[in-house]
Amino acid sequence: MHSTNLRPGAQTDLTPAASQYLVHLNQDILNFPNIMIQSSPLRSLFLSALFAFPFVAGPLGLDSLWAAEEKKIEFPAASQHSVLKQRVGLTDVEVDYSRPNKNDREIFGGLVPYGKLWRTGANAVTKIKFSKAVTLGGKEIPAGEYALFTIPTADEWTIIISKDAKIQSAADYKQENDAARIMAKPEPIPNTIETFTIGLADVKGASATLNFLWDKTRVPVKLTTHDVDQVSSQLDAVVSAGTSLDPRTAYQAAAFYYDNNKDMNQAAKWIDQALEKNPDAYFMHYKKAQIQAKLGNKKEAVASAQKAIDILKKDKAPDESAIRNAQQIIDSSK
Repeated sequence: MHSTNLRPGAQTDLTPAASQYLVHLNQDILNFPNIMIQSSPLRSLFLSALFAFPFVAGPLGLDSLWAAEEKKIEFPAASQHSVLKQRVGLTDVEVDYSRPNKNDREIFGGLVPYGKLWRTGANAVTKIKFSKAVTLGGKEIPAGEYALFTIPTADEWTIIISKDAKIQSAADYKQENDAARIMAKPEPIPNTIETFTIGLADVKGASATLNFLWDKTRVPVKLTTHDVDQVSSQLDAVVSAGTSLDPRTAYQAAAFYYDNNKDMNQAAKWIDQALEKNPDAYFMHYKKAQIQAKLGNKKEAVASAQKAIDILKKDKAPDESAIRNAQQIIDSSK
């Protein structure tokens, strides 16, 4: 048996005459891939051989030839794709959009006309996703993925959250699919933002600000999660049941109550419970000092802050920032 490699001069398991024809065909295809099938006098023989011997396509190099023809050159997009991911409390927020540049153009009222529906970016429609229900600009938004559109004007923007997350363009938008319409006020900013940006700022345990920024304009929208309410309900149940928490959870519960201005007396109980098993944890003494200061127990706050400093200074390389924070409690409580 001969090889089926049809490089010029190679042997095949076809007859010598057929092999020679196919070698010529192979060269014909490589030299004239777009016209061979239409005009080559060897067309009939080629088709007969191809259907009679389907295994020939590979040796002929057709697979690689067609793959080369189909291979596309990828170019960088003028408006780059971006995915923003941010956790707010216990809720994950994701924005998928493209970012056009100003390029010395007038943006709002020019490139982006006032009073017209805007895809809020470039290329594909902007998408926004929430892992849990949130309140956006005072409107309740269930968990899920949405299309995000805006209608800018000089004095007010309409932020549209559409339930049609599969929509391909602004031309396909239908108001009947709105999950919410939110009104927001644009604000001037001193520095020019060259690239359109959607961001989350002022991120806290229960809230953040969703910002739209471009040129010299910022449009802020308040985003609030329900995580604090949910955790508070769980901790209220713990208190009602008189359940004891492990030291780590007790510390986290005390910090949560402090950060969210809950019951400081209960926070003090939890921090003491945590310190029973962790007497040398400087950060727990510091948290206790914060709680005592908020309760108005200045003398006790000073003692707890000093304890935190004493523990920190035992380290060969003490955390100077933590020492300064504790000292601030001492200074403000005198």
